[in-house]
Amino acid sequence: MQPGDSGATPGKTPLKDALEECLETKGRLSPNYRENFERVVGSWIDFCHRRNVEALEDVTERTMAAFAGHLARRVEAGQSDGVDGGIAASTAWTYYDYVSAFLSWAVKWDYLTENPAEKARAREPMPARPSSGEYNRQFWQSEQRQTVVDYVRRRVDSAYRHPIAPKPVLHKRLRDRALVATLAYTGVRGGEILNDPTDDRRAGLRWKDVDLEDGRLRILGKNQQVEDAQLPTQAARPLRRWKDALEPTASDWPVFPSMHVPTLSRKIAAELGPKERSKRVSTSHHWAVVLDEEIEPPSITTEGVRSILKRLTDAADVPGLGEDEYLTLHGARRGVGEKLYRERGHAAAQRTLRHADPSTTSEMYAHIEASELADDVSEVFNGE
Repeated sequence: MQPGDSGATPGKTPLKDALEECLETKGRLSPNYRENFERVVGSWIDFCHRRNVEALEDVTERTMAAFAGHLARRVEAGQSDGVDGGIAASTAWTYYDYVSAFLSWAVKWDYLTENPAEKARAREPMPARPSSGEYNRQFWQSEQRQTVVDYVRRRVDSAYRHPIAPKPVLHKRLRDRALVATLAYTGVRGGEILNDPTDDRRAGLRWKDVDLEDGRLRILGKNQQVEDAQLPTQAARPLRRWKDALEPTASDWPVFPSMHVPTLSRKIAAELGPKERSKRVSTSHHWAVVLDEEIEPPSITTEGVRSILKRLTDAADVPGLGEDEYLTLHGARRGVGEKLYRERGHAAAQRTLRHADPSTTSEMYAHIEASELADDVSEVFNGE
């Protein structure tokens, strides 16, 4: 690119050219950090262009104060109900720190004599920097995920050893394994696949909505629209094994049925009548009656799954948790996103979690960006 093509003054460095050169000198950085750095600084350059700041040498304290004010307004929008485009204070500081790292690079390479982003007047419009405690939200870490996944797999294997466990025990273990795998690897929200008794539209995932061949789940998203969620093989295999054992009599059967005895008892009574229920359950398990009579069980509720996760967390001895902590539903979703964010970048995490606004993904994983920024700043100040 020729300097004149960008609108920058001849003899000065166009911002986009400077970003390209900066990225070339940062070849040792992780692909994830590089992607985030290019995205955020590129957006800042667009901000500068709208204010007729085209060259690196023309960036001043006023430029950065205007950018800080822009970020502060987005934070204010994020605190208002029904306003799109809002961000959290943690995200605003992550964006500002990326730009500051870019300008520190410019100082290092003698394009600038000082970093205008580091000036107190430039930072003044920014919101208060969040404390570290605000990032203390659970993510299923790799070791935790593997621990609970291995535990539910071993429980299934044990149920198949001779003598094979009774069907109610076997089915519950197969269901729990499929449930844990779905939470651990798909990134879906609990409310998208489980029963919400207060919302008629959220009656739980059905087998007709599971495409094991193409790796897709059809779910009712947070936006109240039906959408596709990815189904990787790590979740598809346990689901297939569960389906083969269950042999659902209709495609409308829930993928994760409740096997809570009082719940099944009420369902059997509603279908067969109280007297017939009493007769049947006197000689058979409630779950066996449901299967024999082809009575469609209700889907398990989010509260029911929380109880299951508490028991499994304790039984599996999941590491890294306090005495009263357990693996949470939303922690599973965050864990999927964190793994993708670190290894495949912002865009992959955003697509998998189905965030309409990229800033939502940035806010959720601001701690990763901050950590990588620390590595970048360390590199900038090496040699001082």
